[in-house]
Amino acid sequence: MVEGGIGRFGWKAQTSTLREFSADALLNELGITTPDFPDEVGPGGGPVTCDAISDPEDDGSGIEELAVFMQLLAPLQPGRAPGIGRGRGLFRKIGCTGCHVMMLRTGENDSRALHRQRVRLFSDLLLHDMGPELADGIEQGEAKASEFRTAPLWGAGRRGPYLHDGRAVTLEQAVLAHGGEAQTVRARFQALTAEDRAAVLAFLANL
Repeated sequence: MVEGGIGRFGWKAQTSTLREFSADALLNELGITTPDFPDEVGPGGGPVTCDAISDPEDDGSGIEELAVFMQLLAPLQPGRAPGIGRGRGLFRKIGCTGCHVMMLRTGENDSRALHRQRVRLFSDLLLHDMGPELADGIEQGEAKASEFRTAPLWGAGRRGPYLHDGRAVTLEQAVLAHGGEAQTVRARFQALTAEDRAAVLAFLANL
């Protein structure tokens, strides 16, 4: 929970709305202040000396348009390759869908594009303890150092490196880094034959 809302965005599910997520990124990554975050973040904690623009630099309209733009981005279409169906079945069988839920449905919304839509997100959007090896030492909101929101897997084959700190260059390395609540599932993946592991990875690469 984040100030009465349900956290859904960020590695630690520390943000409940796209607007807040966007405003936080604008401030901390680009130095743009908004009505949501009107105070500059000084470099190294020191004073801001090279910004003559009065704050907030965005009056709220820009951040709202950015949030709507992201909200209406269409999901990537899954690819097609040999072995995907088998990989999907193995993905379920070894228990990956316990966290990487294959399908969610959106709620009520005034926009037809968002109203009651089936979404192949491959995430439950919840926090899970991933074990001490992945812990980043950061606690945000209710999330502890080893807890992370389940990363959505749609488009996984089109991005990388993986995990919160980019330590995994390949999808297989990302799977093998899972610990904590995912320890048993990782062991099941490791116990698969080389051919079956390749089928699972092919499925993930084509989401």
